[in-house]
Amino acid sequence: MHKFSSIRKGNHLWFLFTLSFIEFVRGKLPFFDNPEDKIAKYWENPSKSDILEKADKLFEEDKHMEVYESLNRIKYSKDIEVVWRLAKALYNLSLTPDITAEVRKEMITEAQEILESTYAMGKNKSCFYKWMAIITNTRNGLENLETKIKGYATVKNYLSEACERNPRDFTVQYMLGRWHFEMANLSWFQRKIAKYLYLEPPKSTFQEAYRHHIKAEELEPRSYLPNLYILGCICMKLGQYYRAKYYLNLALSLPAHNECEKCCIPGVKSLLTKLEKYDLGKDVLYNYEFGFEN
Repeated sequence: MHKFSSIRKGNHLWFLFTLSFIEFVRGKLPFFDNPEDKIAKYWENPSKSDILEKADKLFEEDKHMEVYESLNRIKYSKDIEVVWRLAKALYNLSLTPDITAEVRKEMITEAQEILESTYAMGKNKSCFYKWMAIITNTRNGLENLETKIKGYATVKNYLSEACERNPRDFTVQYMLGRWHFEMANLSWFQRKIAKYLYLEPPKSTFQEAYRHHIKAEELEPRSYLPNLYILGCICMKLGQYYRAKYYLNLALSLPAHNECEKCCIPGVKSLLTKLEKYDLGKDVLYNYEFGFEN
C-alpha cells in the first residue's frame, strides 16, 4: 500500500511539474498566444502613445518609410490614430519621384483599403475624413478622367465632414478652397462635354473658394505659397485686381520649399505681368459686391 501511495504521489508531482513547464513554454513562445494577446503585447512596450509620438516626429523628418514600417505591423489593431497616419505615410511615399506609376497606384490602393476597413470607427474623426478625401482624390486621379469626375462629389463630402469636425485644419480649408475653385473654373463647354461623356460636375463659385482659402490664410498666415497663389487667381477672376496683386506679391516673397511650390512661381509672375494693364485703385478694396468684407 505504501508503494502505491508513493507512486501516486510521484505521478502527482510529475503532473504539477509538467503543467509548470507548459506554462513556462507558453510565456516564452509567442505562437501560443491568441490574437487578442498579440494585439495587447504590441502596445505594452513601447506604449501606443510612444509609437504615435515617434511616428509624428518621423513625419517631421520626412522619414515616411520608417513611419510605415513602425505602424504597418499593428495596422490590424484597427486603431484610427494608427490608420490615418499609415495612410499619410503611404501617400507621402507615393510622391517619391523615382517610383513607377504601378507602385504609386499600389501604395494609394493600400492606403484606401486600410482607411475603408476602419470606416465605422473613423466617423467622428476629422483626420479620418481628411485622409479619406486625400486618398480618394489621388486614387481617382490615377484611374481615369471618368473616375475623377464621378468622384468629385464624394471627395467634397469627405472634406466637408472633416471641416465640420475641425474647421481650424489648414489643409482641409485649403483643399475645400481648391475643390470650389476647380468647380467654379470649369467652362460651360467643359461642363457640357463632361455631362455628355460621363456626368455633369458639381457647381460652385469663386466666392466660396475665396472663403475657404482666406480662412486657411488666417490659420497659417504667409506660410504656404500655393494658397496665396490661388487667392491671387480668385481675385483676378472676380475683378479684384488690387487684392490679386497683393496676394501674388506675397506669394513671390515666400521661398519655394518643394517642387509643388516651385511650379507656382511661373504662374504668379505671369499673373503679375497681366495685372500691369489694369487699374489697381485701392478703392476696390472696399467694394463689397463679392462678399469680401472680412
